[in-house]
Amino acid sequence: MLEEVEALVRVEKELFDRLDPSQERLLKIYLKDPEGSLKRLVDTLRRYHDLAIAPYWQRIQEHLEGDTIRRGQALALGGVEALLTSLHPKARYEGGVLELDKSYESVVKPAGRGIILVPCVFAWPRVEVLVQPSYRPTLAYGPRGVANLWTSSSPAPHGTALEAALSTGRASVLKCLIVPRTTTELARQLSLAPGAVSAHLSRLKAAGLVEPHRSGKRVYYRLSCAGESLLEIFRETS
Repeated sequence: MLEEVEALVRVEKELFDRLDPSQERLLKIYLKDPEGSLKRLVDTLRRYHDLAIAPYWQRIQEHLEGDTIRRGQALALGGVEALLTSLHPKARYEGGVLELDKSYESVVKPAGRGIILVPCVFAWPRVEVLVQPSYRPTLAYGPRGVANLWTSSSPAPHGTALEAALSTGRASVLKCLIVPRTTTELARQLSLAPGAVSAHLSRLKAAGLVEPHRSGKRVYYRLSCAGESLLEIFRETS
């Protein structure tokens, strides 16, 4: 443990040695009053969280938990390859090597440390990486469907083949379950009453197209194999 701390201190010192003049000035301001600077930083971050994160945290949390369920299903059914190849369009996995399309070139060997995958609603459309020697390799990616997280969906003015087969409401619910979601999140996303969403989910579950999955106090609905196949048939998987 002591060796790890010493290694981290050495890395951080090397970062300070590479600071440009403007960064050095900011660091000197901090070092004049470390306790006061830390308090101001904490107060600022707390204020930012209250204004920018807290109002949306429930939908963010549900979206991230839904992605975790989906990734777990991919790992269980298809192994590591299925898990990593679907992370991002710029990510490729083959032969035990995960490749990312980035603007710089670097080779990182986990050396038994493993890799941390972090679904992050603020990473999209990029893939962020943390590869400092003293940290476990970490990859932050945008979970599927995150582009629609901040908006509500409305049915298209002209019906699709899937809507003709299932009805507009049930088709909309089914398409939203590409990422597992709760009834509350579906209602918000589709601008529908929770009761209406529950009725659609009941019919879809009876048809074998969706499956419930409990995570703590929440119940997420995800596509069954039949549901995924149906969306592929009607080309509604994007």
